[in-house]
Amino acid sequence: MAKPTSADLVSAQGACSRSEFQAQRAKLESSLRDAGRAALQNAEVSAGERRTAEMTLERDIEHRLQRLILRAKGMVSEEMLVQHRREIPVDEIPDYAVTHLLVELGEKELRSGADQ
Repeated sequence: MAKPTSADLVSAQGACSRSEFQAQRAKLESSLRDAGRAALQNAEVSAGERRTAEMTLERDIEHRLQRLILRAKGMVSEEMLVQHRREIPVDEIPDYAVTHLLVELGEKELRSGADQ
């Protein structure tokens, strides 16, 4: 019998489709953008500073999403090592395999941003 690949092991953990991942990522991106814009609306800054902050917000959102995906993949990799005694490099874990964790981590990120 063939040895299962890392993708097989990860998929067995919680199979999610690529389209579901894309939908959840888009939803999280939208939520992060809305939260950032709300914070900008409440801030007392000049029009020039606001424009700069809006451009920075767009870059920040993409970095935050990538950081959350990487953190989720790290969690899956660690879980696989503990449960299956098999190390799976983070770069071999498909994005869609961390959909459930992305949602969870994104919600935490949004709550922590609201608390600040």
